[in-house]
Amino acid sequence: MKLRTRITIVTATVTTLSALVIGAVAITSSRTSAIALIDQSLTSVAKAIHGNSNDALSQAIYSGKQSDLALTIVFYSGDKTGAVLTDSKLNIVPNPTPLLVKKSSLKPQTVPGLNPYRLETVPLTNGEYLVVAASLKDADARLQSELLRLLIYMFFCLLIAGMSTWLFVRRDMRKVEDLIDSATLISIGKATPELPVSRGNSEIDQLTRALNQMVATLQHATELEEESNNRMQEFMGDASHELRTPLTVVKGYVELLSGSAMTDPEKRKTAYLRVQSEILRMESLIQDILFLAEFGQKRVVDVETIEISQLLLSHAGDFATLNKARSVEIQIEPNVEIQGSDAHLARLFSNAFGNISRHTPASAPVRVALTVRENSAHITIEDGGPGLPESAYTQGIQGFQRFDRSRSRENGGSGLGMSIILAIVHEHGGSVSLTKSDLGGLKMTIVLPCR
Repeated sequence: MKLRTRITIVTATVTTLSALVIGAVAITSSRTSAIALIDQSLTSVAKAIHGNSNDALSQAIYSGKQSDLALTIVFYSGDKTGAVLTDSKLNIVPNPTPLLVKKSSLKPQTVPGLNPYRLETVPLTNGEYLVVAASLKDADARLQSELLRLLIYMFFCLLIAGMSTWLFVRRDMRKVEDLIDSATLISIGKATPELPVSRGNSEIDQLTRALNQMVATLQHATELEEESNNRMQEFMGDASHELRTPLTVVKGYVELLSGSAMTDPEKRKTAYLRVQSEILRMESLIQDILFLAEFGQKRVVDVETIEISQLLLSHAGDFATLNKARSVEIQIEPNVEIQGSDAHLARLFSNAFGNISRHTPASAPVRVALTVRENSAHITIEDGGPGLPESAYTQGIQGFQRFDRSRSRENGGSGLGMSIILAIVHEHGGSVSLTKSDLGGLKMTIVLPCR
């Protein structure tokens, strides 16, 4: 059974029961009031008879005629013979039982039957008594009429309650049905995971908005997971390819060195150096792969306050010392602090200067600067090398492949330098941009939030 039907049935049932209880109380009160009026008339006549006991019969006849109700008064003699004094065409029970006579002498009693009535007994002398009775026909007729009105009232209440409930819940129930349809389509992958837009304030509207947020979050998580899987597959393919190349070289030279084909000492020395070079390149590649894998599994690092000015100055000074042929210009604002990982930032600067060493001429000038603007540390590292293709400046650092195979093979390194730089900067909540330098080569701008 649908929720709308259940709500309608429950509402109609509660309304009907409420109307039934209220009507029953009202009808019972009305009947009680009618009987109370009859009893009042009976008691009034009985008191009048008691007040004139010397001429009880005459008083009974007179009082019966004066009453607003049609009363039947019967005189019973000592031998229980009854004589009707006033007749209202009421067939009362002949010769009432002693128990009924006794009870009705204390207060009026109801005598059931086809024509029920109320009676009160007035004891006289010598075992004689008078019976004053009034029919309950009018009271019962009124009861039946009120019951009929109650049934009609209940029917209309039931109809109005059912229609009102159906109309009031129709909008929300339609939304629930739309949610069910959308959820069904989403579960079988046949619809865009977006639920109907809801602008109301009811609980259904709030539920719709909450589910929309949940679906959007799940969709985003699914997209991220799919993107992560795709990148991981690409990464593993590139890593296996990059490792396979030096392994092939090492394997080939080992086979030559282990055989008798290479006996010349100079050639053997060259072969050993080549093997050593490839092993070092594999070691560098594996270290970079492990470093990036750490970012894929645990992005939270031990955060500490770092004086980025001193750290950058140390790496720039080391680079200038080791590259005497270069003109290295250093302009670093002192006492600039950020929150981050000292080890990871050191790796960032090491990779940046390492890229310059590998990919620019030995005499190419270098410029390093650090300034603070808008509560952010702006680090620029420029060189006078050949720079990058035009597409690289358009795409930015995100356009770099994880492995730059030409750099990896011709100039050494793993080809993962830019990927590592980007990962570390993102870890610290910063950004990286690549532009042309007025020195002629590449200008890398790193922006990191200050402490």
